[in-house]
Amino acid sequence: MNKLFTLFFVLLAGNSLLAQVAKEQVLMMHVNEESNGLSLNWEHTDGFTGSYLVYKRMLGDASWTQQTTIYAPETTYLDNNAQTGLGYEYLVVKSSGGQTVALGYLYAGIKKEEIASKGGLILVIDSFFMTSVADEIARLESDLNAEGWYVQKIYAGRSETVPVVKDRIVAASKEMKNPAEALLLLGHIPVPYSGGFSGGNIPPPDGHVEGSGDHTGAWPADVFYGDLDGTWTDNSVNYTTSKLERNNNRPGDGKYDQTKLPSPVELQVGRVDFYAMPAFGRTEEALMIDYLDRNHAFRTGQWKARNRALIDNNFTSLNIASTGYHNFSTMFATDSISDTSDYMTSQRRGSYLWSYGCGAGSFTTCAGLNNGTARTSDFAAKPMHNVFTMVAGSFFGDWDYQDNFLRAPLCNSSLTSCWGGIPKWYVHHMSLGLNIGFGTRLTANNTSDYFNGNFNYSHNSIHIALMGDPTLCMYYCEAPSDLSAQSNNGNVELSWTAAKNVDGYNIYRVDSLNNYTKVNETIITTTSYIDKSNWFSGEYVYAVRAVKLIETASGSYYCISGGSADGVGGTLNETGSSHVQIEHINAVEQVEKPRLNLYPNPAHDVLQVQVETRSAIKQIEVLDLSGKVLTMESNIAAAANMQIPVANLKSGLYYLRLTTENGSQVIERFAKM
Repeated sequence: MNKLFTLFFVLLAGNSLLAQVAKEQVLMMHVNEESNGLSLNWEHTDGFTGSYLVYKRMLGDASWTQQTTIYAPETTYLDNNAQTGLGYEYLVVKSSGGQTVALGYLYAGIKKEEIASKGGLILVIDSFFMTSVADEIARLESDLNAEGWYVQKIYAGRSETVPVVKDRIVAASKEMKNPAEALLLLGHIPVPYSGGFSGGNIPPPDGHVEGSGDHTGAWPADVFYGDLDGTWTDNSVNYTTSKLERNNNRPGDGKYDQTKLPSPVELQVGRVDFYAMPAFGRTEEALMIDYLDRNHAFRTGQWKARNRALIDNNFTSLNIASTGYHNFSTMFATDSISDTSDYMTSQRRGSYLWSYGCGAGSFTTCAGLNNGTARTSDFAAKPMHNVFTMVAGSFFGDWDYQDNFLRAPLCNSSLTSCWGGIPKWYVHHMSLGLNIGFGTRLTANNTSDYFNGNFNYSHNSIHIALMGDPTLCMYYCEAPSDLSAQSNNGNVELSWTAAKNVDGYNIYRVDSLNNYTKVNETIITTTSYIDKSNWFSGEYVYAVRAVKLIETASGSYYCISGGSADGVGGTLNETGSSHVQIEHINAVEQVEKPRLNLYPNPAHDVLQVQVETRSAIKQIEVLDLSGKVLTMESNIAAAANMQIPVANLKSGLYYLRLTTENGSQVIERFAKM
């Protein structure tokens, strides 16, 4: 078989794709599961007499391997080597006379196995929300833990510098025993700026060079936080002619020089930020609470949208909307994708899991998305019904601006939003169960592995960003509840309350790094299970997770819910039988949350701290309102009462944060007289 080495050089160097509209660039494919493998299918274009080159690889492989060439009018390729339980990447190149006409990508499989352990997640919390949104943030952390993420929380104050926050993120990544995969910025975390976009260098991604909008200089660059080992400098770019001062970039001003990524981004980065969105007439706290409520409802199966998508393309002569056509064709049947619907009107009338809209834009407007010019205020005017969206128009991607259009969907119903098409985004792996952060990182790092759209050199640039939670997947199922773990004669007997509309359940043992190891070999269809595996003295956490087979245009995969968990502890006696004491663990959080009582409050010289916890105390910290740690005591012996000296603090408000050895935290506010 032939290796594919030069295809993407041809695509990037030539202009054959750019001469065609977005839909014509995309080979819209779907798969069928056959008795002898997996078949790829695409539509025949009348009059087309060329060929289709079919390539395949495993996810993560560096190169594609050609499988065959299919000649028109044939439109099917059967892969009889596709094994049940695995996922495969496919690329089909539609070619005529040596010119590439269209491309199709799929990540496909037959009953692909579930992904139970997700890896590490660094959750950076804006200290502005430390108390006002504490319950919702704690619920989010519980949801993430139950899905298999290993969460490391850190805080950042809005007045802190970007390098200080970056150092904290890098330190957290090094401390995590479960390697970090994703980074969720929750709130108005200090915004990195980088780049020297200009007409004489790399143009602004939206094309507004000097004399044509002057959208030049430095742009917001959250990828900076996700690049753990790249070299970022602030000594060479000296650009002062941007239309807005915040985009100007001078040596030593805290804005970085790099316009292209200096090295691959390691973390999947997403930001949920409602700062300066006055069009919605609600406080940041209210918008954040509403978002986290919707986030919880979606990822626990309580809120669902119809399995369909819409595309509202007002750039018919450009290739920008190919991002929508490509990704949606891997997710839904062709008759579930509408490209004749108005973006806002349709999503007010009915629900869409995915949507895409593009048109001539400003920071706060987009032509054509509301049967006319859509405005940020239109998102505030009426509720919409959407989960994932992409919008593209000039200025959107420079999102650190009041009432920015890219952030506006998150204030309505959407859970994620991105500047899709500038460059071309690839989130098609979600069709087989991966989270949107996977595609976000892939898109940022993409140079020539996938066709990048070749639009204003926007690929692999510092502006590529996801607004929303990067851990979200396309589908979730309802979780079981009330798991009970009881030990009897050396076995562990498990029982739980059933979930609705699922195919069955998997049982997992969960270690201290939140790694899930499956116990059962086949899906359990009852609500009880006996684990007869040999086990030794110690404490064990079990989790039961519902399983549902999901079918998409890319095949099928097993979707699993969050876990309902319980703990059991035992000691083997000399005869090999076990004497067991049960320690129940909260079915959602899996960790016991300590309780604090602070007095006197306000305090003068000494703050008395009463603690109720069964876990050892790792550390106690005093923080100011920006989240800066002022004092810290570590390795504290468990005690019912402690004294924290506060005489040296200035009068004002502070936070006390207690962290236990099991990772649980509790934060209380106190005043110093």
